[in-house]
Amino acid sequence: MTPPPPTDLAGERLVRKTPDCILPLDQGDQDYIRAGLEAVQEAFGIAALPDVPLGLMPGRTLMRLLVDLRARLRPRSPEQTSAWGRLAGAILILDMAGEFASQHSQAEERRRAMEHDDLED
Repeated sequence: MTPPPPTDLAGERLVRKTPDCILPLDQGDQDYIRAGLEAVQEAFGIAALPDVPLGLMPGRTLMRLLVDLRARLRPRSPEQTSAWGRLAGAILILDMAGEFASQHSQAEERRRAMEHDDLED
């Protein structure tokens, strides 16, 4: 029996902190992520693109896909190394979008709480 692969704690943290909702990715970000997945698909000969449009995927699901691909793949050629490296850029874009969405949501909650407190006074 082979031992389970080591857990990528940094990747798991990224997945868990990404909101489980559709994130507001602009078209340029979606295109960059899609191009990275297409490059992985072509360089490694695997199915990397999801069947669902990226703009309709929950952020956490997309982050899981990117992190798992980056953790599992081992580049053996310059083309594969380039495609594998693009996954890191896609992860950073998605992480930033998730952080923005979380901060925006928290700010909205604070604003609503302040409005509610003002109405009670």
